[in-house]
Amino acid sequence: MKLKTIKRTKTTSIVLANDEYWGILPDKILHFYCKGQIDYFELSDEEATKLIDEIKKQSWNKLLDYLAYRERSLGECEEFLSKKIFFKKELQAALLEKAVSLNFINDTRFAEMLTDDLIRNSKSKVEIKNKLYAKNINENIISNILQKKFNSKTADEVLDANFKKAKRRFSNLKKNKQNEKILNYLTRKGFVYWEVKEKLGE
Repeated sequence: MKLKTIKRTKTTSIVLANDEYWGILPDKILHFYCKGQIDYFELSDEEATKLIDEIKKQSWNKLLDYLAYRERSLGECEEFLSKKIFFKKELQAALLEKAVSLNFINDTRFAEMLTDDLIRNSKSKVEIKNKLYAKNINENIISNILQKKFNSKTADEVLDANFKKAKRRFSNLKKNKQNEKILNYLTRKGFVYWEVKEKLGE
């Protein structure tokens, strides 16, 4: 089997076979396989299997480091393995399933933590939903968490915080123009038109 490498950093290289990414290895490990021919080299099927096992170990350790930094969604981890670790696509599922089975990845837990953080930062329900979608969270999980976390009291508090912020932002304008700007600003952020109008009338 013919393989080639592309330098990733001073001490690591990306391994490819038939222009398909296999993953990243430290050069000190790679040298055992490429026998000095670092750019292009050839392996037997048995040697290639051992090389893949090395890449799996390295990719697993990199994934654990990535998860140790903060809570991650399954979608984020898939993207990390593809775009940062260049890990062979066909092998990603097994690694991700292992992380899920060990509860290192839990989309419900991730979504709850992110939702709590966004509520603390006075984000609207629509903004929160969009953020969760962007993290590839399942629609049922999003629906359940918003139902649990975003009650009418929370909605009122978030709208009030944003309304006060908008009022300060457009405080230099005349009343009619100010109201128009506030209305447009808050509806763009996902707040309901009539709720903002009601707030303006208070």
